[in-house]
Amino acid sequence: MPVAQNAISFLIIDDHPVLRQGIVSVLKSEFGGSTVAEASDYDEAVEIAAKDMPEVVIADPNLGDVDATTAINKLRRGIGVPIVVFAANGNMRVLAQSLKAGARACVRKDSSATVLGEAIEAAKAGHFYIDPALADDADLDNVDSDLTLTDRQRQILQMFADGFHTEKVATTLGLSTETIRTHTKRILAKLNANTRTHAVAIAVRAQILD
Repeated sequence: MPVAQNAISFLIIDDHPVLRQGIVSVLKSEFGGSTVAEASDYDEAVEIAAKDMPEVVIADPNLGDVDATTAINKLRRGIGVPIVVFAANGNMRVLAQSLKAGARACVRKDSSATVLGEAIEAAKAGHFYIDPALADDADLDNVDSDLTLTDRQRQILQMFADGFHTEKVATTLGLSTETIRTHTKRILAKLNANTRTHAVAIAVRAQILD
C-alpha cells in the first residue's frame, strides 16, 4: 500500500503515557500514514532515533531536572532533526531557552490539533512557528535583524525572557513599576510585538538577547 504524501516519521518525548497516546492519535489523524515512536525521556529518545531516524521530534522540554536549553541541545546533538517544543504552559523562560537552543516551533499542550499540525509543517519546512496562544501571530521569518533596543530595554526584555514579572523587574532594577511598563510599551512598539511573549520570541530569533 503506498504511503500517504503527508506521512511523516515522528518521535514523541513525554513522560505521560496517556498524553503520548493522545498525541499519537492526533498525528495519525492529521498526517495520514505517519509512524510515531515514543520515548519517556531524552536518553531513550536518542537511542530510538539511532535505530529509526524520525523526521520531526515533538518534545516536552521540562522532563526531570533538565532545563529547556540542555534538553534541546541534547536532542539536536543526538538526533539533529526539527524539534517542536510541546510545553504545558506558556512560560517565557522555556520559550526563549527552547528557541535559542534550536527548537523550530513552540506549542502549548492544550492547543488544538490544527495548531500542532501547523507547527509541525513549519518546523519540517525549516520555518519558525510560535503558537498563537503564546504570541499573537508572530512572523519570525520576517524579523529585522537590525532591530535596536537600548541597553535598558534589552536588560528588561532579557528579564522577561527569564521569567520575571513586572514587579520583580522593577524591584531588581530599582525602578518603579510604571517606568517598567513604559519601557515595555516602547519595546513592544520597536519590535512590532503584541505581547511580551511575542517580543521575546522576536528578540530571540533576531539574536537581540544574549
